[in-house]
Amino acid sequence: MSVRALLEARAEATPDAPFVTHEETTLSFADALERADRTAAGLFAMGVRRGAKVAVVLPNSLEIIDTWFACSLMGAVLVPVNTGLRGEGLRYILEHSDAELAVIDAPLVDTVEAALGVGEGLSRRFVRGLPEDGLKPGYEPYAALEQAASGPGPRADVGPEALASILYTSGTTGLPKGVMNCHNSYVTAATEFARNFVRLREDDVLYTSLPLFHVNAQSLTTLGSIVSGRPMVLASRFSASRLFEDMARHGATVFNYIGAMLTMLYKQPERRQDGENAVRLAVGGAAPAELWRSFERRFGLSVLEIYGLTETATFCVGSPPDDIRPGKIGQPVSWAEVAVVREDGSPSPAREAGEIVVRSKRPNTIFQGYYKSEDATASAMRDGWFHTGDRGSRDEDGYFAFIDRLKDSIRRRGENISSYEVERVVNSHPDVAESAAFGVPSDLGEEEVMVVVIPRGGAVDPGQLIEFCRERMADFMVPRYVRAQVELPKTATQRVQKFELRKQGVEGAWDRLAPLASLSPADGRTS
Repeated sequence: MSVRALLEARAEATPDAPFVTHEETTLSFADALERADRTAAGLFAMGVRRGAKVAVVLPNSLEIIDTWFACSLMGAVLVPVNTGLRGEGLRYILEHSDAELAVIDAPLVDTVEAALGVGEGLSRRFVRGLPEDGLKPGYEPYAALEQAASGPGPRADVGPEALASILYTSGTTGLPKGVMNCHNSYVTAATEFARNFVRLREDDVLYTSLPLFHVNAQSLTTLGSIVSGRPMVLASRFSASRLFEDMARHGATVFNYIGAMLTMLYKQPERRQDGENAVRLAVGGAAPAELWRSFERRFGLSVLEIYGLTETATFCVGSPPDDIRPGKIGQPVSWAEVAVVREDGSPSPAREAGEIVVRSKRPNTIFQGYYKSEDATASAMRDGWFHTGDRGSRDEDGYFAFIDRLKDSIRRRGENISSYEVERVVNSHPDVAESAAFGVPSDLGEEEVMVVVIPRGGAVDPGQLIEFCRERMADFMVPRYVRAQVELPKTATQRVQKFELRKQGVEGAWDRLAPLASLSPADGRTS
């Protein structure tokens, strides 16, 4: 099924039912379809055709939903861009994706311009949030899309196999890879979420504060709302101190989380009314096992764990709602075969750690490959199995557990961070000869970014290095810990042995939350 068909069917079945509330505006399902039609007409008038790539550099907003659904109606391809990106990382995605047009949030215009240049790439740039007389040359107001529309936009014959989006996910040894997901992948994820796991009820109200440039908020909350006909609330951002208050204001009953969110919520000062809310279920990944039951008791809800990647239709394993086991990610969803294998590809016996691999039982469900990267696709897809790069195990009951990552990827605040990208920026600093970036445990349940540097001279000023990084990478990528050493541990083939660095952890490191003056490589300690 296509996203277009799903939206049309819902708008016909319950046109006036509330769909999405964002800030003070609520749209019905019919409103959403009408706005998408109008946006599609504007995009068509601006030269967008079936198969064209449309980038959105937008925070959570109604406009990102309008543009997404407009692309779904006309057969264009959405390229959601992380709004925290800047510099080379942002430029790479906008250029590599072959985006012809972009919709950009006004505060991010300077960021896009710095990364891409004036008039470079992107045939059209539309800005949300500024009047025409406040725009720089080369930019057009978002309202111009509506003004260009003459009647409803074109609706293409979009099949379930049609490419719906290219979502860039951080690589582990290279630049980000563009995950190609088809329409049916989105609809399948939403259906599994709404009907088989959350089992949405007539009184449910969905809530997400996760960004719509990630597949979670797209597939699970937004399309889950359309599958079920239940309303959703789209928050602008996550706030640990205000989340439950905001959910209470909207009568929310189900919200999506990432692991660090649960820890941050639990660390808030306890209040008498913590358990007095309508929320019945928190659904997400990486729930800290040691907090699980205490979190449920304090806030009067159940935690439901799921596991997956952008490549695996958002989630491929989930906890059965009637048999949730803390510390376990659950059992395969209806469309997926999931296994744990050894390095030689042979199956791992029960409780033996190995790599988690996934295969689809149905067509047009798992990702279609990495955009313009046949080698990366071939490496990830072997004999029909997608190799996740994650270590896990399976018990005798068929429940899976996630252990850690095989890849050199860092997981921080729900974001996958490529160590390669961090190292590339750090290595460009004039005082750094070489570096190695990796994740170290965080008290929030995920990881913090640490970098070990080999100075060119006698020392590296860590504060100056951090400011250098801030100007060239997303805030969530900026290292927290910096340590200087004389050399990096390496294999005979000169590959850095990051497991040796992880053993030492943060010992002797400069912490930007408790900064010191400078670093000396003499003994790996701060000076």
